[in-house]
Amino acid sequence: MATGDMTIRRQSARKPTSCTKPTITLRGARILLRTPTPSDRREYCSIRTTNDAYFRPWEPRATDGSVPKPAIAFQRMLKAQGDTCRTFLVFESTTNSMIARISCNQIFRGPFQNTIIGYWIIRKHAGKGYMTEALMLALDHIFGDMKLHRVEANLVPKNARSRSLVKRLGFRFEGLAKRYLQIAGRWSDHEHWAITVEEWPRARARLLRSRPARSRTNPARTASRAKRPAAKSHTISR
Repeated sequence: MATGDMTIRRQSARKPTSCTKPTITLRGARILLRTPTPSDRREYCSIRTTNDAYFRPWEPRATDGSVPKPAIAFQRMLKAQGDTCRTFLVFESTTNSMIARISCNQIFRGPFQNTIIGYWIIRKHAGKGYMTEALMLALDHIFGDMKLHRVEANLVPKNARSRSLVKRLGFRFEGLAKRYLQIAGRWSDHEHWAITVEEWPRARARLLRSRPARSRTNPARTASRAKRPAAKSHTISR
């Protein structure tokens, strides 16, 4: 078990049935990331409904202009979990309440070893550093356990808060994609940002130095992690 922003713990587990998907948990100083289970449905639908007006300007719509109902979106999320998509729900540790979501979409293997990351956090907890911590855990997992080489993030140019977040995490700006995605019913340009496994250790170490003392890892372990992005940092239960 590690001190600081990550707890390393593996649970013994029985063999899964053919329809059982492993539950992956990433533990931080203030938050916990966990792959979704059917029992998360009610809370997920509740926070999506409550924050609908907050999310709507930043999210895609269906081809007919509609927004999928939270219950339908939740079922799609569960069904999509697999080799090409991995989603984490984010929980605030002290209250165990769901506050955010991170998705690794379009996971490519072979010579590409790439994923496109997406994320949102509810209005109540925006701007408090939770998403920075959550994405640090996610990037450790992506570059370590998943062994991917590259992570992309695409954002609407007017989303200054999201741009600040990816810059803080060490992503590089790679260009502007014109009319890249339908957002709120309109074809929108998107800024294209990316980071590779070679760049992450230095960016991670810089972030740890700049974070409040209560969120830092043990200095010796931090140095070790900076050299070994593939270090294990999760719980898998079935």
